[in-house]
Amino acid sequence: MKRWLGLVLLLAVALLVVWAGYQGYARLRALEGRVAALETRVQSQEEALKALAERVGRLEGEVFKAPAPPLSLPEVPPAPGAPAWPYAVGVVVAAVLLFFLLQLLRDNRRQEEARGQEPPSQESLEASRMEDEGAPPPRKG
Repeated sequence: MKRWLGLVLLLAVALLVVWAGYQGYARLRALEGRVAALETRVQSQEEALKALAERVGRLEGEVFKAPAPPLSLPEVPPAPGAPAWPYAVGVVVAAVLLFFLLQLLRDNRRQEEARGQEPPSQESLEASRMEDEGAPPPRKG
């Protein structure tokens, strides 16, 4: 029985090795297929790039053959004018401030005139009437 058991184990190990080899071979074939597909894609892309390079070369030739205007600096756009509203607001504010200043000066002048024209006293009225009649002015002192 020992003999059969060894042969069975040897056969099982051989089957496992064959199965693992087959799986490795199948994976290798799949990888070879993928590599072949990638090579095909790379070749088609190379051909497309070559065709594009030829077209670009022809276009460059046409562009360089075509007459071009001389190089010059671009035209400077005209500068927009300054807005007028800040100036108008400034003039109005200055006029209002000037008006208030003149009103203040006029009020100060009226107050000074009012202080300077105190109602005459009885004595000053008598002295001025006497001066009008020809009397000498009174002496102060």
